[in-house]
Amino acid sequence: MKKLITFVFLLLIFNGFSQEKKLKEYSHTEFFKMIATEKDSVFKLQDAIIRYKAEDFLFSYRKENEYFVFDKTDTIVINKHIDLDNVHFEHQQDLSEFGFSDDKGQAIPFVLFNKDVIISNTSSIVFYNCVFKGDVNIYSYTTTKEINQFKKAYSKYEPSIAFYNSEFYKNASFYIGDGNIFSPLSNTFSGNKIISKNRHSKIIFSITNINDLDIERNDFEGNGLVEMYLSNDNYVTLNDNNFYDFRVNLIKESKNKAQSIITENNVFNKPPSLSINQFSTSDVYEWKQWKNNTTTIEGFSAYLDDLMDNDDQLKFEELSKNDSIFNAYQTTYKYQLEKSYKSEMKLLGQFYTFYKEQFDGDYQNQVYVEFKNLETKRSKYLYKENPTFNSYFNWKINQFLKIFSSYGTNPSLSIVFSIYVIFIFAFVYMLFPNSWENGKKNKLRNRLQFFTKYFRQKEGIREIYEEEKQHDVMSHTEFRDYMHQSKKEIPNFFIWLTKPIYYFSSYNYRITGRVLKYTDILKGRWVDLPKRRKVVTSFIIGVWIFALIIFDISIKFLNALTLSINTFTTLGFGEIPMKGIPRYLAIIQGFIGWFMLTIFSVSLISQLLE
Repeated sequence: MKKLITFVFLLLIFNGFSQEKKLKEYSHTEFFKMIATEKDSVFKLQDAIIRYKAEDFLFSYRKENEYFVFDKTDTIVINKHIDLDNVHFEHQQDLSEFGFSDDKGQAIPFVLFNKDVIISNTSSIVFYNCVFKGDVNIYSYTTTKEINQFKKAYSKYEPSIAFYNSEFYKNASFYIGDGNIFSPLSNTFSGNKIISKNRHSKIIFSITNINDLDIERNDFEGNGLVEMYLSNDNYVTLNDNNFYDFRVNLIKESKNKAQSIITENNVFNKPPSLSINQFSTSDVYEWKQWKNNTTTIEGFSAYLDDLMDNDDQLKFEELSKNDSIFNAYQTTYKYQLEKSYKSEMKLLGQFYTFYKEQFDGDYQNQVYVEFKNLETKRSKYLYKENPTFNSYFNWKINQFLKIFSSYGTNPSLSIVFSIYVIFIFAFVYMLFPNSWENGKKNKLRNRLQFFTKYFRQKEGIREIYEEEKQHDVMSHTEFRDYMHQSKKEIPNFFIWLTKPIYYFSSYNYRITGRVLKYTDILKGRWVDLPKRRKVVTSFIIGVWIFALIIFDISIKFLNALTLSINTFTTLGFGEIPMKGIPRYLAIIQGFIGWFMLTIFSVSLISQLLE
C-alpha cells in the first residue's frame, strides 16, 4: 500500500513538473528556417512555443468577407516528415472588422507538405491554404489548466486547432480532447478538399469534451470513409459539406441536453451511418439531407458480426470498409437480420420523437414513412420465409396504405386517388345505358334524323322543329284553351295562377323556335343551292351538329360522373340504375369507395391529433 501511495505521489509530481515545463521560444520565421536547415528526412521538435514577432508579418492576415487575405502568396515546400510534440503556435483571430482589435490574425499559410505530418499535444495551430500530400495526424489532450497558463504567458495565444481552405491527398486523423477532462479548445475544419480519386482515404474526427467543433463547407472527392466520433462537445456544427461518394459514420454522444449539434445542407451520395445516444430540442438534424436513407452503426456492426461468425477468417476492419458489403446490408440485411432491423427501427423512432418534440410535422411524417417502408420490407421478408395469411395481410396492407395515403401521413393522397377512381368508373359507365337516361338513349339518332329532314324539305328549321314538338305544342295549347273555357266556372285568382304556369311551361319551346327562325341559313332544299352556297352551308351546319354532339356527350358524361360519385360515396337510393356488367362494377366501386373514404377519415383524424 505504501508503494502504491509513493508511486501515485511521484506521478503527480512528474505531471506537475511536465505541465510547468518551460517551453522553448521561436518565431514563425525561425521555425521554418529550422525545417529548411534540418539534414535528416524527419524534422522533430518538442516542448516549444512558436511566437508571433515583428519579422513574422508574412504570417499575418486580415479578414475580408470571411476570406483570409495574406501579404504572403508564395508557397513553402517541405519535403521532410514533420513530427511535433507539445509545440504550440501563438496566433489570434482577426477581429478588427468587429471593432475588437486593430491587430491582424496569424496562421500558417501556403505550405506544401510532401510527407507525413504528425502533431501531438498541441493546443494552438491554424493552417490556411496548405496542401498535405502525406498522412496528417493531430493529437491534442491539453487541459484547461495548461490553456489558462498559456493565455497568461502569451498575449496572442488562442486555444484553437484549425484547417482552412487546405487540400488532403491521403489519410487524416484528428484526435482532440479528453473524455475525462473538459478542455476549452475550439476545432475548425472549413473549406477544405479531401481528394481520393485512386484510393480509399480514411478521415477520422475523434473530438471529445471540447468547447466547440465546426466542420463546414468541405468537399470530399472520390471514395473513402469519414468517421466522426463526437462525444460531450458543447457545440457542434456540421454544415454545407459535400461528401460525394465517401461513406460517413457519425457517432454523437452527449452527457446532457445542453450539448447540441447542428447538421444542415450536407450532401451524402451514400447513406450515412448514425449513432446518437441523446437528442436535445436545441439540436438541428435536417432530415432531407440524407434523403430518407440512413443506416445505424449498431445495425451494420451486428451484420458484420454475423458474417464473422460464419467465417472465422474475416476481419471486422476490412469488412467495414467494403462498399459491396455495406450495399448488401443497406438493400437487404438491414431488415432481414432481426437485431439489425430493431436497431434501424430504434434510430428512426428516436428521430420521430425528436421531430415531434420540435413540432416539426413535415420531418416527423417523412421519418414515419421511412419507418413504415422498412416495416413493409420486413413484412415481405417474413411472408416469404413463413407464408401465412397474417404475414401476407400485414405486407399487403402496408403496401396499400403507402400508395393511397403514405401510411396515413397524407390524407390528400387518398382524395387524389379517389378522384382517379371516380373518373375511371365514370368513363366505363358512359359506355352502357342506365335507367337515368330513359328517353335519351336515341337522342343522337333523332337529332341526325331531324337535320336530314331539314336538308331535304323546303320548310324552314323552325317549322320542322314545331312539327317535331307538335305533341308538346298541342298539350300547351289544349291547357290554355281548357283554362280559358273554364274561367266562368272557377275563381279568377285560379285563372291568374294558370297564366304564369302556361308561360313558363311553353317558354323553352317559344325561345327555341325564335332562335331557329333567325339562325336558319338554308331556306329551302340543300340540293337546290348553288355549289358555293352548299359548301358554306354544309360547314356552318356541320359546326352546329358537332357542337350539339359535344353537348350531348358532355351531358352523358355528367350523368355517368354523377352515377360514379353516387356509387363511390355510397349515397345511392338503394338501387343500381344499370344492368349486366356495369351493375357488378358498381358494387366493386362502392366497396372501393367505402375503403378509400375510411382511409381518408383515419388519415385526417391522425393528422389532426398530431
